[in-house]
Amino acid sequence: MPGAVIIAGATVVEPGPELRDVDVRIEGDIIAAVEPAGSLAGSPVDRLIDADGGFLMPGLVNAHTHSGQHLDRGVAPNLPLDLWLVWVVYGGIEFSPDDAYTLATAGALEMLATGCTTVLDHAWVGLDGFDEYADAIMQAYADVGIRAGLAPMIQDRDIFESMALGHGAPAPEPLGPPADPDQLVDAMARFVERWRGRDDRLVPMIGPSAPQRCSAELLEGLAALARSTGVPVHTHALETRDQVVATRLRYGRSMVDTLDDLGLLDGHLSLAHAVWMDADEYAAVRSAGVTLVHNPVSNLRCGSGLMPFGELADSGVHLGLGADGAASNDDQNMFGAMKLAALIHTLYGDHRDWPTTNHVWRSCLGGARALGLDAGSVEVGARADLVVLGGERHVAEDGDALVRSLVFAEHGESVRTVLVAGEVVHDAGRSTRVDAAAAGRRSRELQHRIHAAAPERAAVFERYRPVLEAMHDYAATVPVAVERRAAITPAFALTTGAPT
Repeated sequence: MPGAVIIAGATVVEPGPELRDVDVRIEGDIIAAVEPAGSLAGSPVDRLIDADGGFLMPGLVNAHTHSGQHLDRGVAPNLPLDLWLVWVVYGGIEFSPDDAYTLATAGALEMLATGCTTVLDHAWVGLDGFDEYADAIMQAYADVGIRAGLAPMIQDRDIFESMALGHGAPAPEPLGPPADPDQLVDAMARFVERWRGRDDRLVPMIGPSAPQRCSAELLEGLAALARSTGVPVHTHALETRDQVVATRLRYGRSMVDTLDDLGLLDGHLSLAHAVWMDADEYAAVRSAGVTLVHNPVSNLRCGSGLMPFGELADSGVHLGLGADGAASNDDQNMFGAMKLAALIHTLYGDHRDWPTTNHVWRSCLGGARALGLDAGSVEVGARADLVVLGGERHVAEDGDALVRSLVFAEHGESVRTVLVAGEVVHDAGRSTRVDAAAAGRRSRELQHRIHAAAPERAAVFERYRPVLEAMHDYAATVPVAVERRAAITPAFALTTGAPT
């Protein structure tokens, strides 16, 4: 347990018309006192952090990512999601548990350096070696000191079984070996048992990849495990238009209704993306207390569409914000995710209804709920997951203006000191927990291996491109209840012909 810490002379980052200049005392992993700046001068303390007129904010929360992609920056082309999945996931190198540790370490160090103290990792973990891979990822997070939830991502249906192939078209040969649903549930149960209560910063979670990628047997087994253990559940849901078509063909009704029938639709559930829900589905998740995690960068990267973020925030839906994996975002910087979330929704609707930077800020902190935690705050009794920022880049006129400045104009360069559970885990540009230089060398070696295998990944994709594009084209012809994509008039209208 860390000793007593005082953070002196900081302006709190929080929405509102006022500013608070404070001293903060931390005892153990909890904020014990918040007093006007200068009030705690001379108090006995194990460590004094002089904010020197800078800013103090709760640590940001990345409520959806995939650690296996942390070194896939800039590798994949822009493609619709199901096509992108085949390019990214299949072919290439096979990771070892040591590689999984290296990847999780790389992402955790990047997040802490840019002010993110909590991550929800929906990391792919296969049945072969499940225990070793899951434990390697959790150990990486324990070593770096970040707060993390791991929802091992599993499925037992081949990816082509989850697609709307259309017109009775036969599915191609499976891209992976079959997985036994009972064995997957047993592996997930062992993971939860090993890690529940083992480390206060680490949260074991249940992580079906997406309902359409899991058999009824697997979903029912995971739902029973969730009920018996009470641990949080995280999955993808209705990310794309194609998925609306595919799930309606499979279930004959709403995916949300299916989750409800399984007993999963409650406050323990978080759903990544949720772009293509209709009004009844959004109302159902709001009523059930489900958290929806907005991933604006990956939604744009894969052309998935625009979640009606501002309307959901105003209506009381619980929201989080995610970077998503680096293969569809290209970094893990939550300041970048917040900026795009504040900008992309200006493409539709009346400007008076556009989401504000306060909406975005609260949603980023609110992602903690997906891990079963309260949103961060600088208040007595709150978790001491805090970030001290230098004051050189931003001018604080009031709380709203300060939040706006950070959302639009910060990239993490102002981060000075990061505390998780009251412990300084990043200070003056470096980790206090691990040898970041050595971790960087391991990451670069692995990144070279990943990039060297890019031609193999592209070749696998090209082999399946015709069936994938036919699926995508077929789904585009099937009417759906909502529209979540922007449309613009072509530069040269078809009726005018080409310029002469």
